[in-house]
Amino acid sequence: MLNEITIFGEKDKVSEAIKRLQAFEPQDRPYWLAFSGGKDSVCILALAKMAQVKFEAVYNVTSVDPPELVKFIKEKYPDVRRDIPHDRDGKPVTMWSLLRNRCTPPTRIMRYCCEKLKESSGNGTVTITGVRWAESGNRKKNQGVATITKKGAEQIAEVQDSNFRSTVRGGVVLNDDNDESRRAVEACYRTRKTLVNPIIDWSDDDVWEFIRRYNIPYCELYDHGRKRLGCIGCPMSGRKGMLRDFEQYPKYKAEYLRCFDVMMQNRIDRGLDSNLRWKSGQDIFDWWIGEADNRAPDMGLFENEERRTEA
Repeated sequence: MLNEITIFGEKDKVSEAIKRLQAFEPQDRPYWLAFSGGKDSVCILALAKMAQVKFEAVYNVTSVDPPELVKFIKEKYPDVRRDIPHDRDGKPVTMWSLLRNRCTPPTRIMRYCCEKLKESSGNGTVTITGVRWAESGNRKKNQGVATITKKGAEQIAEVQDSNFRSTVRGGVVLNDDNDESRRAVEACYRTRKTLVNPIIDWSDDDVWEFIRRYNIPYCELYDHGRKRLGCIGCPMSGRKGMLRDFEQYPKYKAEYLRCFDVMMQNRIDRGLDSNLRWKSGQDIFDWWIGEADNRAPDMGLFENEERRTEA
């Protein structure tokens, strides 16, 4: 519930989220609002408007988002800027170019696609995200109201404040937003990426209650049984989710297979398949689907390959 009764009195999660956005607003530039078109994204964009903070909403074009989602963003959120990643030579980076240049498919552990297509943008900014603890235990461990990436954390390592805690990835998490702690975070605004997560403590029910209460547009895919939206064929959705995706979007499956054929040839050219465990792009695809529910892939297949290839 967005309005809860606690031992400290009534808790209004909408008001708290707005206060968080106002408390961490950078003074020298607008917020960078990471917009994916999902249910959490539409909430943080609405909250940023309600908070009257300056922000620029940016959608990272992945090339493998569901067509319905891409259409939704264009029609309902035309002011959101589309950001297309580029390589060092200025060429657009897509999932297909990544797969053709790599020698292994992305997995739950080795998520190079997220790094190249989503996480590379917004560096040096104060970024609003829709991250929520309810989505995964990993986010519970590594995200708070405000999170400073590893490099930024080095600058505040000497801050003695119980409201900060270290993460397993070397970053720093701010557990609440009192003024003293906020000033320490502001010291890192200019040079490091700071993530502000205004709905970090919201449940799925809170998100949908907010969307309905304020009549916020959302993608139709949720009405067709989708619990979360993401890239077509994302290993994070598990084997069942991947099979569902490829049944619904067969043209994307065909393109994955074409890229895996190129990937297979790359492996042969670079001498990575002396054991011949994979003989074709179809073999890679079948392994990839079967491995999707495994959180610890057989790294023996590609333990040295990522060091030997560049996207």
